[in-house]
Amino acid sequence: MSLTLQKLKELLVSPHEIIARKAKTKDKNETIVMLTINWILIAIGVALFSQNYSLAPAILVLGIVGTLIAAFYIYLAFTVMGGKGDYTSVLISLTYPFFGVAFSTLVISLIYIWLETASFFIGAILFTLYFTVGLTGMFRVLKENFKMELVTVWIVISLLLLAIFISFYKLAIIYALKTVSISEVITYLISQTV
Repeated sequence: MSLTLQKLKELLVSPHEIIARKAKTKDKNETIVMLTINWILIAIGVALFSQNYSLAPAILVLGIVGTLIAAFYIYLAFTVMGGKGDYTSVLISLTYPFFGVAFSTLVISLIYIWLETASFFIGAILFTLYFTVGLTGMFRVLKENFKMELVTVWIVISLLLLAIFISFYKLAIIYALKTVSISEVITYLISQTV
């Protein structure tokens, strides 16, 4: 199956229908194309909004690589919990439902060029709409492809976010201790006890 303008239009107008179909097809090549389209739209939108066009390539590369890495961690979490899906299923859940968000980023940036105030209100409406579709679509695809209950999907995603938080917290502590010498820590602790 090829990605057509009609399919992209369906993702904006009736995403619930096409997301359910895409969850079952598991076309890896089309999913990679969709991932690239999403991040191109976001990169162009952010570059237009900030008027810093050198950001676009960095956002594009970091977005694609970041999504691929996030998909790996989500796949790993669901596999450990006994899910029956595959890596492509996770990529589908992170690409198709979020096309509206990517498209909205570009549209709002274009509106911002001409009408700054209107872009805020239109952006609030579009982002609320498409983030709702994106997040619920992601959960739906994960639920269907990994053959799990919605509560289990919610718990796995929550545990993954907790693991990310704990990892960054631990790294922050390690780097904070790296900048302070051990003798300073001991001196501080002794001064507090006396």
